[in-house]
Amino acid sequence: GRWVEVSGKLQQGRGLQWLDGTGARVQIAQPPKETAEETQVRVPAAPPPEVVFSTPIPDETDVGLTTNVRVQFSRDIAPLTIRGKVQARYVTAQGTSVEETSAIEIATQYMPGTRVLEIRFARPLERFQMVKIELLDGITGTDSQALPAWSLTFQTGS
Repeated sequence: GRWVEVSGKLQQGRGLQWLDGTGARVQIAQPPKETAEETQVRVPAAPPPEVVFSTPIPDETDVGLTTNVRVQFSRDIAPLTIRGKVQARYVTAQGTSVEETSAIEIATQYMPGTRVLEIRFARPLERFQMVKIELLDGITGTDSQALPAWSLTFQTGS
């Protein structure tokens, strides 16, 4: 419950700081008076999470029929927000547009240590088909920032 006031010269060297109190004064002091204004420090929000890597890579061809898809994020993801937000479909290219055909049954697992979402297919993929994986809106980071919708398209081989 007591305060001490020390005056001197602040010194720095070899990565250390110290107060040079030579010829300075040391005395018992009154505690500082609280001010009516509160200073609020705002810490800027970190950028929202994003996909930084996937395997297979976008537009890859000759992907194995028993492959698993792995998606790595830049930031930690809240695992409960992934449920129901990942879709896999076979698609066909019609000129410049892509038409979705049938859904593919998948299971997902998020590994927080590596920030990787692993997508496993219930059965081997069909040969020579284009597959589209989508991460839908609603997936968030652990700080509640939203992951933008993202998709990956690749083609299976033989």
